[in-house]
Amino acid sequence: MEIEAEMYDVGSGPLARVLGIFNKFASKATGSIAKGFLVVTDKRIITTSIQKFCCVFTRSKAVKYVLPNSVYRIGWAKEGTIACCCPVINLWYSTRFGDGQDIRLIGADETTAMKACDAFFKAVSQSNALIRQ
Repeated sequence: MEIEAEMYDVGSGPLARVLGIFNKFASKATGSIAKGFLVVTDKRIITTSIQKFCCVFTRSKAVKYVLPNSVYRIGWAKEGTIACCCPVINLWYSTRFGDGQDIRLIGADETTAMKACDAFFKAVSQSNALIRQ
């Protein structure tokens, strides 16, 4: 499973989408790039993010590998931003080591978030079953 994280948007409501489009336009006008991905396989969970300024200068770059058997909580959350009128949906997971990740889903509704959460859980469960064998 691969999910692209929303790096510019501030929510999934109409006002939030307008603000996200403006934020994305302003970033493109200045030559900024922000990308993030979550990749879930039966052997590892990979989160990547990169932010560049002027399409050349790397502001930040991160790659994180997590073993599926260290994940113990998976879920999604819908939260309001900008006076609770612009909801965002985040997929999240926690590990046994106290760290975790929130991934803002692009254009997601509750049904899409549930499908992503189920696919994530299925991949982690299959990995754990293979490790136990």
